[in-house]
Amino acid sequence: MDEPRVRRIFSVETESDALATRSLAFNQGFYNLFLAIGAVLGVVLVAAGNGAVGWPITVFATASMLGAAVVLLGTGRRYLRAAVAQGSLPFLALLFALLGSTFGG
Repeated sequence: MDEPRVRRIFSVETESDALATRSLAFNQGFYNLFLAIGAVLGVVLVAAGNGAVGWPITVFATASMLGAAVVLLGTGRRYLRAAVAQGSLPFLALLFALLGSTFGG
């Protein structure tokens, strides 16, 4: 968060603001990592033939990610690009999961 490019991405205007939010960003990074691990684990379980466990994990993780993107979008229009970037892949994953359960059995 100390680099100017990174501060622009996250709309952190000053270096002092970056320092003040450093621990929050660190925590949020791990929160996102754990959700990603859940999504990957769910997909691996589905691919291994354990869809009864894998699908709920995958759907929960990706729905949580999509929900966070919607909340981010709700905080202001300046976060539109970040919300779309954050929510696009989870949205597609949920869409494919829904289509797979509807048409694939």
